[in-house]
Amino acid sequence: MNSWQLSWIVLVALATVIGSGGWFILRHGQQRKQQIERRLRAMEKAAADKAAAEKAIEEQKAQMESAAAARVAERIAAKRLAIEQAATERAELEKAAVEQAIAEWAAAEQAEAGRVRAQRASENRLETAMTEERMRAVEDAIAEWLEAEREGKRLTATTAPGNRTQKTYTRTEALHQQVRSEAALVEKEIHDLDFIKNRIEADVDFLPIEFQQTIEDWKAGKILRRRTFDDLKLKFRYKAYSIEDGYEMLYLYNQWLNQQQQKLWVFIRLLGTEVDLSESMQAAIERAEHAEREKYLEMDVDVIFTLRDIRTILERLISMETVLKELEVVCRKRSEQIIAPPWEARGSL
Repeated sequence: MNSWQLSWIVLVALATVIGSGGWFILRHGQQRKQQIERRLRAMEKAAADKAAAEKAIEEQKAQMESAAAARVAERIAAKRLAIEQAATERAELEKAAVEQAIAEWAAAEQAEAGRVRAQRASENRLETAMTEERMRAVEDAIAEWLEAEREGKRLTATTAPGNRTQKTYTRTEALHQQVRSEAALVEKEIHDLDFIKNRIEADVDFLPIEFQQTIEDWKAGKILRRRTFDDLKLKFRYKAYSIEDGYEMLYLYNQWLNQQQQKLWVFIRLLGTEVDLSESMQAAIERAEHAEREKYLEMDVDVIFTLRDIRTILERLISMETVLKELEVVCRKRSEQIIAPPWEARGSL
């Protein structure tokens, strides 16, 4: 074998080795790529599964929270309904108590009027009997005087006073008296409430003015020379606390106002008008007046006058609601002076 053949064999062998190595490297690369792709797909699937699981957990959590919120809302609604029912029942009981009290009062007034009439009738009968007896005595005296004239004697005769007229009261008149008493009470309470509101309002409005004047006099050295600015702020904070708190009065008068309005409904009903709480009281009064005027000759003027007095009471109660709103504003201003007074907000001179 010559050198040329040997070289060719070596070249062929080398080419075969290189080709085998290249094929092996190419196959290994393809396998490596497939492994990487499989790992990527596995990782993507794992990530998708994890995201799906987290989404399912979030959905389940949201469902649980929604169900819990629904249960809480149901409990709150049930509690609110129970409170409203209790308030309605309490209002109905209070209304029934007022109606019962007024009905009992009307019955007592009727009984008292009957007793007075019976007593007056008894007194009238007794007085009539006594008058007749006195008249008989006068007649006897006159007869004796005539007899004495015939005998030459003179006697004097005396006369007795006449009967007194007696006053009787009907059921409507007795109810009208109660309505007038209620009007006087409402008028008094309005004046008292307005006085309380004005007194608190004057204290609340005057306090910042008094503070400013005190600070100016203090700066000028006219008063409180040994006091610091913090001392003055503390002094006026105590003054703000000392102002009368009208919130309790506001609460009590709101309750009282509601009771008076319920009492007016009872008065209207006792005058013979069926009340409908869905309509306004003013409309109920006008309806009652119209129904009474339609009776013409049988109309009871005491009913008309009583309804007018009830309307007057209603107007005063409405004005009282305005005063209560003003009192609420005053109470809020007083609270603001305590919580964040202007002399605290400035902080320094």
